[in-house]
Amino acid sequence: MADTGTLCTSAQTILAMGANATATQILEANTNYWVMMAEADIYAYSGIDFVTNYASVDANLKQFLAAMASHRAAFYGITSNQNAWQLATSQSKLNVIDDIWNKGLKQLLSIQDLSGFA
Repeated sequence: MADTGTLCTSAQTILAMGANATATQILEANTNYWVMMAEADIYAYSGIDFVTNYASVDANLKQFLAAMASHRAAFYGITSNQNAWQLATSQSKLNVIDDIWNKGLKQLLSIQDLSGFA
């Protein structure tokens, strides 16, 4: 099965989930779904459709969006089965991912000229 997301890959999502993810969590059909949910979240929160306008996104912003999307997708993956880790580990992973998401979203919204993507 091929990656169906635009902003990040399944491999990036699996890396963001970290060690000891279950077979279900690393299944590409699931990671593809979570990536698409993450892309929808980026659009919903920013109001900018980076997926449709991906060709006009520069390389630096693509890497930034990949980090945001993969960590948001990992959030969905981890919450799908938190029993893969001890509770403290699972919660720690979610806290780090949530921090990356919130700081990334704040940074994204502070970029002065995103008019070319809207």
